[in-house]
Amino acid sequence: MMFFHSPRLAAGLAISLFTLPGLPALAFDPSGNDVADTFLTLLDSEEGTVESYGSIDTSADTVTIRDLVITNDEKDDAKVTIGTTQLIDGTVQDNGRLKLSGLAMENLELAADDGGMTLNSLKATGLLLPSAEEVKADKAPVNPGYSTLEINGVLIRGEDGQIADIAKITSSIDGMDGDLPTAGSFSVSGARIDVDKLETKETKSLSELGYKTLTVDLSASGKWDPETATLTVPELKVDAQDAASLSLSFSLGGVTREVIEQLNQNSDKPQQAMATLQTITVQSIGIRLDDDSLTGRVLDAEAQKAGVETPVYVERLTGSLPMMLGMLQNQELQDKVQQAVTQYLTTPGSLEINAAPGVPVPMAQIMGTAMLAPHMIPQILSVTIAANDR
Repeated sequence: MMFFHSPRLAAGLAISLFTLPGLPALAFDPSGNDVADTFLTLLDSEEGTVESYGSIDTSADTVTIRDLVITNDEKDDAKVTIGTTQLIDGTVQDNGRLKLSGLAMENLELAADDGGMTLNSLKATGLLLPSAEEVKADKAPVNPGYSTLEINGVLIRGEDGQIADIAKITSSIDGMDGDLPTAGSFSVSGARIDVDKLETKETKSLSELGYKTLTVDLSASGKWDPETATLTVPELKVDAQDAASLSLSFSLGGVTREVIEQLNQNSDKPQQAMATLQTITVQSIGIRLDDDSLTGRVLDAEAQKAGVETPVYVERLTGSLPMMLGMLQNQELQDKVQQAVTQYLTTPGSLEINAAPGVPVPMAQIMGTAMLAPHMIPQILSVTIAANDR
């Protein structure tokens, strides 16, 4: 649930660096520096081995590890190299955890025969890394907690070369209630995907729509108030340049400390997690789509397949709406949906759907209604729809 689990650092690379399943005898030569050796011990695992490091220097409150090399015991061709690692104001706690006011890495590379990834830099503040015993026993908290995280210059490569790059990733935890985060934000800027080099059904569809590359920005923020048991996400937005942007916002009630703890404990038990979710109430939901050529591209492609001009295809599509919307069994809502969708398809701009029930609706009621009388969902949630309302 967004920031309720401490997020893992550096998109996949830090997973290999910081979330390790076991701790055998050390493969590296201890340096004698408690902070450095504790950090290196966390990197040394059954799947990963700290092969070497160039030097370990201490200056004021900073420990610097240079030319760190980590290999994968189960994959001979996989190797992680980190040019410089700075551990700032580090303290090894009595329980074995490593507390850092800052972590800075430069020139990271994860290399393998089938591709890899590089990062120009990774910076984090307010870290609390798990102890070796916690990692070995797979007991919470095993994820590295932090206050802020910034990653710059990510390049992702396949066997045949670069397939994606990301300009910047940022994340922050802006408030805490004991061990539980109460506010946070996340963003990905300039994620550029080379459509031609990815062979999936989705990328094939994008190629057919005329996209050779796709650049995406992602941003999200949220706040949980444990006193009122309310979780609010003002906006979660995915913005694809020259395509479309999709925004989601919502407010939920009944999100107590107990609910959060149960969801964390049952994160790998879907049935138990679903049972917990039924106690939550929906206060509001908003979804907005802003077109930036994607809708026109799709309509043109479908019209071409049908062998007609696009205006003719749109007219046929909108003409079939009354029959498709009949399942709503709500003539007033049917008319509003038909009007909005027709307006959007004829002149693509924006399409917005909002649910704002007068009284919060329990998730259990929504699930029950979805199974027994799905046509009643728009009514119990007081759903409205509007097109091209900028």
